[in-house]
Amino acid sequence: MKTFLPFILFVFLFIHAAHGQWSVGGRFGGATGVSLKHYPASNGILFEGITAISLDDNLDAFSVTLLVEKFGPLSEDGKLGAIIGLGETMVFPEDDFLLGISGILGFDWRIGKRIGLQLDWMPTYIFINDSYFSPINTALTARWIFGGRRG
Repeated sequence: MKTFLPFILFVFLFIHAAHGQWSVGGRFGGATGVSLKHYPASNGILFEGITAISLDDNLDAFSVTLLVEKFGPLSEDGKLGAIIGLGETMVFPEDDFLLGISGILGFDWRIGKRIGLQLDWMPTYIFINDSYFSPINTALTARWIFGGRRG
């Protein structure tokens, strides 16, 4: 049951957002893995899912993070913007399950119509089955934007 509820939340959020544009790419830094991100038709709320392996010794396991982010344009054309968001993180160490909350603060930059870069800091606080704060997750994400991002 612990993993069923987060899965339902994930499915609901991404089905709701299916009408926008998607991007996928590699995330390199404190948590290295794959990022899947949804961009709405106009600037607003973004959804991001990250599967990764953390470089933090206390969270050295496979993790899934689901984030809801607010995008605020910093340039007139909307290609560069700041993001701030919040979401849940599930960590799956050997024979265990950890659940926590993650925040994200960073910049999202579109280069052309198909390439997106993101530089962010994503601290995580684990509070289910353990109590631990991980502040070291800074990363660079490079994504391919399907269909070209509007904006």
